[in-house]
Amino acid sequence: MKLKSIGILSISLFAIVSLLSSCQFTPVDDRLPVNLASDQFHTLIFSSNRSDDVERFYYEALLTLQKKYPTKLDSIKIIKKENDKLISHYQINTFPTIIVLDGKEEITRLEGKRKVKAIESHLEAAYTK
Repeated sequence: MKLKSIGILSISLFAIVSLLSSCQFTPVDDRLPVNLASDQFHTLIFSSNRSDDVERFYYEALLTLQKKYPTKLDSIKIIKKENDKLISHYQINTFPTIIVLDGKEEITRLEGKRKVKAIESHLEAAYTK
């Protein structure tokens, strides 16, 4: 009976790890993480995987804004610091960085340490255009 429980636990952990790893974007053939041919808003977050408040403030602001603008914040992609191709493509030098795209056009960029309210007000201006 203990072996069955361990087997089920192992399968569950494997499924969770597989699901979480599929959430990360890895470009294939230099493709971008979003369909830029569409006219929708795309929010790209470039993350250094820091566990301090700097990145947490960005996520808190996005969660608040997602409640106000669910249709404009339905395409949020987290791009890890190790993704050299996209870091280079978007010329990222500071982490975290958020870029909001309207289709192919970059409409705003926010970099580095900010307070939640400052992030919200900056991004809200982009989402209300």
